[in-house]
Amino acid sequence: MDKRISRRTILKRGLQIPFGGSVFFGLAACGNDGSSSAMVCADLNMMTSAEESVRRTLKYTEISPHGSSKVCASCAFFNAPAQDGGCGSCEIFARKPVNPGGYCDSWSVDA
Repeated sequence: MDKRISRRTILKRGLQIPFGGSVFFGLAACGNDGSSSAMVCADLNMMTSAEESVRRTLKYTEISPHGSSKVCASCAFFNAPAQDGGCGSCEIFARKPVNPGGYCDSWSVDA
């Protein structure tokens, strides 16, 4: 029995795999518990190159590598969000959004 696979079938299967994967990961994101560590506040596409450079130089991350001991929410430069669970802002980053659960090298104890 000569069973050949057509080029059309290969292309069709090749498109189904990435689409199925994106649907899977999209649905997995729906299980977000709303914690600040899961938020993405700093959209690099909406920043100037200077703003992006400052964040990169200070090694800003959306999730603190120090657990809850050093997070943006407990930093002296942090401004609380208008509503609970939202993004705050940072004096160092020209009052641009930061994740309350984030961290950068300029983290300072709130005086």
